[in-house]
Amino acid sequence: MDIRSNFRKRGIATIASLGAAALVITSCGGDNGAVEAPEIDEDCEPLHEFPTLEEGVLEVAAMNAPPKFHALSDSGPFEGIDAILITEFAAENCLEVNFKPMTGAAAQLDLSEGNSDLFGGLILKTEERGEVFGQAEGYIIYETVGFTSHVDDSFESVDEMEGIRVGTLSGSTYVEPLREAFGADMVEEYQSDTNAFEDLRAGRIDAIGWQSMQGFNFSEQDEDYVTIIPDEDPDHPELTQLFENNWPHTKDVPELTEAIDDYYERAHEDGTIEEALAENDIDGELADFYLNGR
Repeated sequence: MDIRSNFRKRGIATIASLGAAALVITSCGGDNGAVEAPEIDEDCEPLHEFPTLEEGVLEVAAMNAPPKFHALSDSGPFEGIDAILITEFAAENCLEVNFKPMTGAAAQLDLSEGNSDLFGGLILKTEERGEVFGQAEGYIIYETVGFTSHVDDSFESVDEMEGIRVGTLSGSTYVEPLREAFGADMVEEYQSDTNAFEDLRAGRIDAIGWQSMQGFNFSEQDEDYVTIIPDEDPDHPELTQLFENNWPHTKDVPELTEAIDDYYERAHEDGTIEEALAENDIDGELADFYLNGR
């Protein structure tokens, strides 16, 4: 499937076809309006009923990483894919949303300490998280690693990156696989994606390994940088395989898990997730990749 012509219309270049070779994207973001939460009527009848920390409120520790989720301050405005989806999920269950923007590591800790009902920001589903949190059977979108680097020093495979210094986000699923691939002393952890990209620009690291959508968001801001999705590589499965994004939530609350799974299924069927991607300037072949995988 050749996607070169489609992506070039949006400032995106490809090395070759998706699924057969690495995908290079230099632009995929844009300005999007804040999500307005609807008022909950007193006579609202929830589609599902499940316990929350505070009655009538869904507490969400949200990883602040556009376009997945973005907040200019703790009080908003709130933007991004999960701001759209979580707000709708809460509303259909007669709940107000209290978004708490923070880093991914802080959000995961917040949920694990029982201070939130849900961890938002399109979070990777993993076995390790499943031991601590509730996770849905279904998924929102697929995700995989993206490597962001200067356009003159881009990398099409993990093996090409041998000997370079790589940044990643603290608490990320990719920390240990990156250490195994490149050596612990060659991997720098960051608390925020902004700090990681600043160090990349300053030359203190050579590349960043993170969720591809985060990489695209930053390389879109600077034409001197590019994000590449490498091929699946059996020698580096955890760095090249597809993961599913979902919302980790309070463990052992089956009613909440069931409600989330029901929402995911309907949101795929009626095009809600596809529309949320489009509202964040992710469409065409790239949206198909996130929705359906390689």
